[in-house]
Amino acid sequence: MSNWTHIARACWGGVEVVSEAPLAGDASHRSYVRLHLQGPDCPPSAIGMVLPEPTAEDAPELPFVNVQRFLAASGTPVPQIFAARDRDLGLLLLEDLGDRSLAATLLDPGTTAGEASRLLRETASLVARWAGLDPRQGRDCVAYGRRHDEALIRRELDMVLSHGLAPSDQGPARSPNSDPEAREALSRLGTQLASQPQRLMHRDFHAWNLHVDPQGKLRVIDFQDAMLGPATYDLASLCTDRNSREFMTPEREATLLEQFAEALAASDPTLYKDPGLLRRDYATSVAFRTLRVIGRFRFLAIEEANGNYLRYIPTMAQETRRALEVLGDQNLARILADRSEYFA
Repeated sequence: MSNWTHIARACWGGVEVVSEAPLAGDASHRSYVRLHLQGPDCPPSAIGMVLPEPTAEDAPELPFVNVQRFLAASGTPVPQIFAARDRDLGLLLLEDLGDRSLAATLLDPGTTAGEASRLLRETASLVARWAGLDPRQGRDCVAYGRRHDEALIRRELDMVLSHGLAPSDQGPARSPNSDPEAREALSRLGTQLASQPQRLMHRDFHAWNLHVDPQGKLRVIDFQDAMLGPATYDLASLCTDRNSREFMTPEREATLLEQFAEALAASDPTLYKDPGLLRRDYATSVAFRTLRVIGRFRFLAIEEANGNYLRYIPTMAQETRRALEVLGDQNLARILADRSEYFA
């Protein structure tokens, strides 16, 4: 009897796992399998999730479980956890939300303009609701004990310097200390990012980590790395991810920023009374995140011989340049163009 059968039977006695179908992952070491079930009172399918990340011995539960419980209690539409088994193996049995991501829905010619607008408005409201959550309610949530602080920002910018601006996609990487001019300019961007209001952030909030379930409801996945960080970071992630431009027009982006501001004011009126400051912070998050992703994608190519994501870099670099124009940071734009053809 497989581990999945044992776990499923702990939820629904007498259930049979009639088939297992591995699911494609992303740039992650987590793995997933769709389990087709048969038996009394069980759903037709569930998702098996394997978390290879070790859990601290003194941690009472897996981080995914901890964050899911907090988000579910706060009204965030996350998948139900049917069972969590064995911290060492990190086996979780989750609700099957289907395969329809928000990105696929927005790209589908059959999706009406009204439905697309509804889903995007719900997305903006969701990001704003997270940013407006009271940290005191999350005192037992591990996300509030983690921070996207200046130390983490510095490490991520070091990868931009070492890999994102390496001479070639094949490497070698260069020392992050080898280019003082670029380091100083990127440090200023990092300081601007760190000065934003700190709120709960998903950290990988994009339209492929949002699903539209069979009932048409928006659902959030891959939230286990949530932490406190810049208030506009998740919205920047949604609007300017690796191929967001396939469905995120400039008009939609502007509307989302307005809707985010409206929803945020309803949950936390102390944030962003100045629309100009919101736009500037948003552009800062776009510039930083796109550079971070470029560094990560080139790290995968140089260090792990995984060039699957290199095709996205020109689009990401275009988003970086656009954000730097909004910020008026011609110095950083020049430095990036001098170091890499992606930014020329």
